[in-house]
Amino acid sequence: MSKFIDYKGEKNAIIYNTSDWHVGSIAFHEDAALKLIDKVIEEDAYLTFGGDALEGKPTKSNHFDPHSLKGDLLTIDRQADYFVELLKPVANHLLLLQLGNHELYLLPDLNVVEEICWKLGREDAYGDYQSWVEFGDVTMHFWHGRPTMPRGAKDPIQREANQKAWLKNKMHGLAGSAQAQYMGHTHHCMVVPPIEQYALLNGGDNVRGVYFKEQVRDIDGQVWVPPDARWYVNTGTLRRGGGFEHMDYSEIAGYTPPAIACTRTEIEDGRIKNIEKVML
Repeated sequence: MSKFIDYKGEKNAIIYNTSDWHVGSIAFHEDAALKLIDKVIEEDAYLTFGGDALEGKPTKSNHFDPHSLKGDLLTIDRQADYFVELLKPVANHLLLLQLGNHELYLLPDLNVVEEICWKLGREDAYGDYQSWVEFGDVTMHFWHGRPTMPRGAKDPIQREANQKAWLKNKMHGLAGSAQAQYMGHTHHCMVVPPIEQYALLNGGDNVRGVYFKEQVRDIDGQVWVPPDARWYVNTGTLRRGGGFEHMDYSEIAGYTPPAIACTRTEIEDGRIKNIEKVML
């Protein structure tokens, strides 16, 4: 079931969107996390977290590998407590902390995200695997994600175009009222803006070309944002890929190392003005 979170919000705001830190893993980029937290404080911004806060593999799991973890963060409790300490300075700026697949696997024994929110004093920011955040006049939809992003196409321009189309096709049917839709999981950082279109329009005897973006529509009293008028976002990761002494799964699979990045959503006059990638 999706979680719906409603904030009064402001007409003008900055919201940083991040996910997939995998705290506990040797690959977690702690310096990047501290840099992001400083940005939130300096800009008096807000923060959304789209899942996979922790590496979160139980010691009884067949996938538990102590060599891939920091020595003082072997257990889920220690990983959760450390994540809480990282976010405490921005706890009052947190809009969303939702489940990722790493936390989902733990649910039979523990809802660690719920526990983290409680320790931060922000139970109202708890989100399920899919979450809706109403921030003033802006509706944002978050899904942690499950599938693997396509890596085909030899040409990098075509590959990026395929990935952007894939992200849009995966997301647009999940939230018809959202101005922006965010997904984590893939460790990719990518922004797909609304499409600017061109058409010849007539007014009486006059025909002229116009550039335009589709507008929000009212359907039986409900808001609907056309798919081409939305933003689609993959929120990146703070988990490094490659260059470690242990055999990391990303190296074994031959994944291209991801950028250490998040995204930044700028709201102006109650509308999304821009969403951009932020390298950390």
